Amino acid sequence: MSKQKALFIISIEYLIAILVGIYVFMFNIGSVNFFIALLYVDVMMTVIIFVFSIVHDNSSIYDPYWSIIPPILILLWMYAFDAYNIYNWIILFGVLVWSMRLTYNWARDYKGMRHEDFRYVEFRNKFKQYYWIISFLGVHLFPTVIVILSMYPIYYAIGNTVSLPIFVFVGVIIMIVAATLQYISDGQVRVHKSDPNNKKIALNKGLWSMSRHPNYFGELLFWFGALIVSIGYGFHFMNYIGFIGMVLLFNLYSVPKMEQKQLRGKSNYQEIINTVPRLVPRWRK
Repeated sequence: MSKQKALFIISIEYLIAILVGIYVFMFNIGSVNFFIALLYVDVMMTVIIFVFSIVHDNSSIYDPYWSIIPPILILLWMYAFDAYNIYNWIILFGVLVWSMRLTYNWARDYKGMRHEDFRYVEFRNKFKQYYWIISFLGVHLFPTVIVILSMYPIYYAIGNTVSLPIFVFVGVIIMIVAATLQYISDGQVRVHKSDPNNKKIALNKGLWSMSRHPNYFGELLFWFGALIVSIGYGFHFMNYIGFIGMVLLFNLYSVPKMEQKQLRGKSNYQEIINTVPRLVPRWRK
């Protein structure tokens, strides 16, 4: 199957999940708390994508879910609260910049239906007949829950009246800066991989000379921006739960897994570990 055909099929499958999710949300609106309603819808859409993952025997079908769904959730919250003020549109713009950048990067680097993320392949080899249980809980459901919890600050903002608008603008600027950092770092990786001589050499130039994972740092910075936005609306302890979860996810799983892979395949990666900061960039003269 060609890459274009695979992308078309995945697009149709996501459209199905989104349309079903919107229909269910509209049906349940007003019956429960808006956040709980959308959490239910989010999990339901995840289950639909999980079914398609089984159909294609490929858990990487879920990969773009992380970036595609958040803007949809924000629009549904805006509709539920009837909150179409300028601040909410600014917040949505910041999220869209991040979402389109991340989705574009996924689509550009997509290798086709036969390719599955190396971490999922490890799960297959390790858990064998229990793989799809692990895939549902760890690859599909867990990221969905982490993302929607990280979006709680935006939900809080949409449902309340802004008291300190400066935090909205600062938070959205942080979001856009974060997406820009990710765009640049991913572009540098793409250029590095285009040279066959770099097959066994890890990238240590540009942003990658200041941080071993500038793309991951950009992702955490984006969610930090969402947290900053919420400060303009007051304090709620739930606003911090998702960001803490994101920090733990990247530091305890994503970064270690990627570094294990790099150490196995890149001859210079131990030297990079010894000299380059793990996440937060260190500016060099």
